[in-house]
Amino acid sequence: VQLLTEARVAMEDFQVLFRHYPFDDSKCRFHTDNPLIRQIWDICRNAVRNCCQEGFLDCPSREKGQYLGDLTVTAHALYCLTGDTDLFRKALMDFAHSTDICSGMMAVAPGSFMQEIADYSLLYPYQLLLYYHFTGDRGFLKMLYPAAEGVEKYFEQFRNDLGLLEQVNTKWNLVDWPENLRDNYDFALPHAPVGKGCHNVLNALYIGMKQCMEKLRMILQIPEDSASLPTAISESSHSKASEAERLKQTFIECFFDKKTGLFVDSTISRHSSIHANAFAAFFNLAPEENNIAAFIMKKGLCCGVFVSYFVLYGLLRLGQPRAAYELIINKSEHSWYQMLSEGATGAFEAWGKEQKWNTSLCHAWASAPIPVLTELEGMDYPFPSLTPL
Repeated sequence: VQLLTEARVAMEDFQVLFRHYPFDDSKCRFHTDNPLIRQIWDICRNAVRNCCQEGFLDCPSREKGQYLGDLTVTAHALYCLTGDTDLFRKALMDFAHSTDICSGMMAVAPGSFMQEIADYSLLYPYQLLLYYHFTGDRGFLKMLYPAAEGVEKYFEQFRNDLGLLEQVNTKWNLVDWPENLRDNYDFALPHAPVGKGCHNVLNALYIGMKQCMEKLRMILQIPEDSASLPTAISESSHSKASEAERLKQTFIECFFDKKTGLFVDSTISRHSSIHANAFAAFFNLAPEENNIAAFIMKKGLCCGVFVSYFVLYGLLRLGQPRAAYELIINKSEHSWYQMLSEGATGAFEAWGKEQKWNTSLCHAWASAPIPVLTELEGMDYPFPSLTPL
């Protein structure tokens, strides 16, 4: 705290009120001989603790908003640290209620800030599955399934003849934030209208959403309904492959460059960004023969801190846990080390104070190392000794 005064002041008493959601991480025992990992864990833990208030706030200072996308990382990290799922449950209900405003879901809830982000809405079914994985609460899943189905149906209006999303102009196509951390993603992304053609990230998220919806229906024993499939897809496929699997093949045909072994940013570009490949890896959309892991390691975390969650988990799903670990401890300008070098005591909103014009110094969407390090425990690699719940 810095106090600026116009005259000399005698400080007789000074107090700070410090509050957050109940946070008991005593059951999560964390041990490591690597001081950098210890420091990274601590600033991520502090960010999660301080951003958990009456809801999952993006930061405890500026917007103080519960963002649907941020929920993905923060709720996952909070569970790893404390085993708590109550705040996650509340947040999922908050966003389900927001479908009264738009069936495609709002980006911030509860509140009067009417912001809509397509990427975030498409993550809601994944979040429901994550909650179910933590709790096994099938009844809650059944209660909120209609909200997830509403999101699924909302995006049907933007499908082209191939079944891919095109010209989603009613919601912001985010890809990543801030803009300077999009790795030169080659597609026009103004709030509206977006550029012509199909772009990769939104379709990777869309197919990932379809995968999650199929899993939700399987858990809840709800029969698949193919009536909404475009004619070009429903009539051309005679196999018993699921809709998500058919869309995966279409995604590969449209975005995968066999020469480079990488995904490109859009149907009208040959540029390959880390985002075009990380989301594809996260949702297992890549063909078996690809160069994505090597590409990511060459690039480093040249993305926003939120997307680092998908990058790191993408590497795990490519069978590259060592690579994920090395990215967490890397010392480039795009790293948790960079935050620490700038005096961080909580994870930042961006990798450094100057990498975003209004970087908050406590943002829980940067806490991906906590769930990822938890995943690494027990793998055949000398990761830090970690005992999660």
